[in-house]
Amino acid sequence: SIGDRGFNAAKGYLHNARQMLASCRHELKCCLWDLRSRTFEEKNMTEAVERTIAHHLGQVKATVHFNVPREALSDSDTHIVLRIIRELTVNAIRHGKAAHVRIAGELRDGFIRFSVKDDGIGFDTENVKGPELGHFGIQGIRERIATLDGEIAIESTIGQGTKTTVRIPAESGEK
Repeated sequence: SIGDRGFNAAKGYLHNARQMLASCRHELKCCLWDLRSRTFEEKNMTEAVERTIAHHLGQVKATVHFNVPREALSDSDTHIVLRIIRELTVNAIRHGKAAHVRIAGELRDGFIRFSVKDDGIGFDTENVKGPELGHFGIQGIRERIATLDGEIAIESTIGQGTKTTVRIPAESGEK
């Protein structure tokens, strides 16, 4: 009946609204943490990444080797990179159920390349939930990377984890 369809549609909209609210709440918490934290002023990028993800890890182990000189990034770009890494790490833990996350970065050939790799459950990269379903993580990451004229590649295998690689021009830090 029309009543059942209407009820199910309303139930779906309510679910999406709850997802959006949860995402907004998470983003607000991150913004407040960013205001209180001076992590992006850290001179050692490995330590900056470790501090950025520390309170999200819980029992998850993280290995960080971020061999990028801090001078290669402006304060603004450092902040963006740290937010991307944090979002990828949170996704690996929350959605991927990862037990270990590996974060690596390097400066080579005029580009800063960094990756977040996890041992989680993986996902179908062709069917990523987006903002229309209250999931803003991947879309937000893509938008942040676009502001840096960068590129993102996501490789994931169900049952074997995910590796996300980002490449941005080092020149972005010289703006």
